[in-house]
Amino acid sequence: MSEVEALPPGLPRMINDRYEIESLIGRGGMADVYLALDHVLSRKVAVKVLRPDTATNPMVVNRFRREAKAVAALSHPNIVAVYDTGELPATEQQHERLPFMVMEYVTGKTLKQVISQDTIDAEFAVRVARGVCEALDHSHANNVVHRDVKPANVMVTDAGHVKLMDFGIARALDNSATMTQTAAVVGTAQYFSPEQARGEQVDFRSDIYSAGCLFYELITGKPPFTGDSPVSVAYQHVGEIPPAPSEVTHDVDPIFDPVVAKVLSKERDDRFQSAGAFAAALEDALNGVEFHEDPASPSTYTLPIYGNHDSTETGFAAQSAPLTSEHPVFAANDAPVETTRHRSNRGLIVLLSLIAVVAVALASFLVIRSIQADAEKRAPVAVPDVKNLSEDDASSLLRDATFNVRVEREFSEDVDENKASRTDPSSGTQVAKDSTVTLYISEGSEQRVIPKDLANQSEAAARDALRQAGLEVGTVTREDSATIPTDWVIGTSPELGSKVKAGSEVDLILSTGKVKVPDVSDMSREDAQKALEAEDVGLKAQFVDVETDEYEEGTLFAQSPNASAEATPGDLVKISVAVPVPDETPTPTPTPSESESDSSEDSDSQSPSETTSPSPSQSRSGKLPPPANPGEGN
Repeated sequence: MSEVEALPPGLPRMINDRYEIESLIGRGGMADVYLALDHVLSRKVAVKVLRPDTATNPMVVNRFRREAKAVAALSHPNIVAVYDTGELPATEQQHERLPFMVMEYVTGKTLKQVISQDTIDAEFAVRVARGVCEALDHSHANNVVHRDVKPANVMVTDAGHVKLMDFGIARALDNSATMTQTAAVVGTAQYFSPEQARGEQVDFRSDIYSAGCLFYELITGKPPFTGDSPVSVAYQHVGEIPPAPSEVTHDVDPIFDPVVAKVLSKERDDRFQSAGAFAAALEDALNGVEFHEDPASPSTYTLPIYGNHDSTETGFAAQSAPLTSEHPVFAANDAPVETTRHRSNRGLIVLLSLIAVVAVALASFLVIRSIQADAEKRAPVAVPDVKNLSEDDASSLLRDATFNVRVEREFSEDVDENKASRTDPSSGTQVAKDSTVTLYISEGSEQRVIPKDLANQSEAAARDALRQAGLEVGTVTREDSATIPTDWVIGTSPELGSKVKAGSEVDLILSTGKVKVPDVSDMSREDAQKALEAEDVGLKAQFVDVETDEYEEGTLFAQSPNASAEATPGDLVKISVAVPVPDETPTPTPTPSESESDSSEDSDSQSPSETTSPSPSQSRSGKLPPPANPGEGN
């Protein structure tokens, strides 16, 4: 054997000293399938081994063993054969015993792959359906119901043969053959029969329904029912009629429509009663023979009263009249007796005829009434109009109409909050009884108004108000404001009072509680004071005169705080105002003669130490004090 990929821990290369594992060729929901060589018969086989991660589940182990037992009892060219079965012993790596089965090795594609890759014509679809139906006829004859007929479980070999496989959920036909076992749903929703979807007992006609779903997908490319979840698909199997194949794909001959309609009947008694009958109807349609269902007609039996009757006409052995040796014409003496006998017989005939008429009428009435009751039971019901009703009233009205109700919420521009806005299906639509109807309750308009009173509120109060309005808080930015306190709301983005969608983010603009000092240089006193004391600034101005020769008189040349600096409203801004420097008066220079006379006089009248200096005022005015009178002294 050539080198192949490593096997999982605990799986031997040689099983039962006979089957040599070569490679992994497939994986299923509970087991892996390996290609192996049977050294006894020198042939390739497929070995299906339960995976270790599922071997601890008793339900999975029982299902695996049931598959081996079910298929081993079947022997048919259209069913994948099982040659051998057993269990692998536990090992150090794998503590559980692993069941396995050795099956026929089939090369080809699953029908699911064929549908996804190729366009299928009617002839091929009928041929595949014939192979599946022959396999089902054989399994049904052995009281085995497959319960999971679907494209993934049908192989088309390289030679073109059809093989039905995976009897993992097959059951013997008994009272336990229901859709669920141990609370686990079995089968595939797109190919469920209605009784499987309802959890009822299944029989061979459930397989025939699934075969019909398979044929439907073969000729249209899609299953008869699809949905978002298996539950929704199962509901459709129970209560809805699939569109005719010719309506889904215009290339399909409408001659197949009545055959598909019968095989997909909701009631088992209305379907084909054998898989072979379904296959025969398909082949007739392929050959141009239209399918017509013979209406069931009740058999009418007549009870003979007397005389000879043909038993082939009445269905009963007729009573014979007694033999006589005399010819009735010559039995004159017996005439009165015969007359009496005929009269009594005539009365009995009338009585029995009346009873028969009444019985037939009563039976007809009961049959017709039963048909009407069944039609009423299956008849679809119109979805009532519940718009603008409360949730409780709308739900009650829908339940009274036999519907199941699922409630969802949505925004509505024309329906008030907490009122019913619509249903799905819409009102007036004819829907099968017990179907699920989605009831939509309005949450009001999707448009929300940003409250106008958010301005001049604290951040916490603004957040609460937005949340109550159905909006979210976005980013938070800050701007200077002289009138709004720190961390209180100045505005929003979008603007206050504007309309936005519910759940939208609204950005908050909060106050820093500061203002920027304006630049008042080169302004007049009046303009500077107005600029500082403006409502959106709120500062106070203080003008200080500063003697300087650098600026013209009255020029505002400096301020504190500086321009663009941040300040708190009410702060004082000092502004320097230029005023001229005052001029000093120079002292006059005396003439030489005056200086000499004054000097001599001073020297005569005063001592040097007693000389007085002019006062500051005199110095600035340039005038000296008047001289003393002669003879005067200290």
